[in-house]
Amino acid sequence: MQNNNFVLLTALQLSGGKKPKQWQLEFGLSLLNRYINQRKLFGLTTTGLMAEYHEAYREIKGK
Repeated sequence: MQNNNFVLLTALQLSGGKKPKQWQLEFGLSLLNRYINQRKLFGLTTTGLMAEYHEAYREIKGK
C-alpha cells in the first residue's frame, strides 16, 4: 500500500504513528468506503479513490 493511501494515513493517526493494528486498518477502509459513497451521492468525482480503496482492501483483507 502506498504511503499516501487514505486508509493507511487514517490508521496511522488512530495508532498515534505506531504500526497500525488490524482494527485500525479496517476502520480506515470503512471510512474511505463511506467517503466514496457520499461523494457519489452528491455527484462528485471519485477518481483515484476507488483505486486506493481496492489497493487497501486487497492488502488488508488478503492477510
